[in-house]
Amino acid sequence: MTRIKICPDCTTEYFPHIELCADCGSVLLTLEENKKMQEEKKRCMDKSPENAVVVREGSLTWMNELYTILIESNISCVVNSYAGCKKGCCGDTYRLIVSSQDAEKASERIEDYCAEIHPELHASRAMMSRGKCPACGSPVSPDEIECPDCGLTLLIIEDK
Repeated sequence: MTRIKICPDCTTEYFPHIELCADCGSVLLTLEENKKMQEEKKRCMDKSPENAVVVREGSLTWMNELYTILIESNISCVVNSYAGCKKGCCGDTYRLIVSSQDAEKASERIEDYCAEIHPELHASRAMMSRGKCPACGSPVSPDEIECPDCGLTLLIIEDK
């Protein structure tokens, strides 16, 4: 009996000697490995976080994307919706919630994911740590809100 491999993301089947999915690039798994992984994902999805904390807030699309990343990393989480104001000028708010024990791990995974999809963030942070504006390279102090030369916003201050 030949043992096939399967892509855990797009479920395409492959011969056992193939390692990566030709469609999406995922590492292929045996049927048993895939079944275990799917069961673990389901367990994470069904488990409600205890001592819940909000790790991110944003659009439904972004929260769903982060939800998928955390579930694939075996971090239990949920996305909750909070209604906007009754006047209709404020839209709904979506929050990604994890247990307090998983908050640091979840934040780290989200930061890693952001660095994966926006590799320029690493270079920008490196320039800022050397006291230079990421856009124009001019010297800036760590507490400056915007670059004095090009006007790039360096620090975002949120009103509560």
